[in-house]
Amino acid sequence: MALAGPGHAQDFRSIELQRYYQAVDQICQTGITPELVKRYEAAVRAVEQARYGGGRDGNFFGVSSPESLYNRCFQSPGNLR
Repeated sequence: MALAGPGHAQDFRSIELQRYYQAVDQICQTGITPELVKRYEAAVRAVEQARYGGGRDGNFFGVSSPESLYNRCFQSPGNLR
């Protein structure tokens, strides 16, 4: 099934980002898992396809890497939210 129309890239990006950030909810307890890396890669692809935030090198890219999120566990103990 192909997505078409002006709003679909936004919808796809939102879904992939939502899935990724749901997966990282417990990263402080689980660490970086293969599933988390897979979700991150899908979110990155979706954001790049939507041309949001100027790409990985842009200031407004919007997808934090699993490593970055995991490091926050030690900088600010507890949940990331």
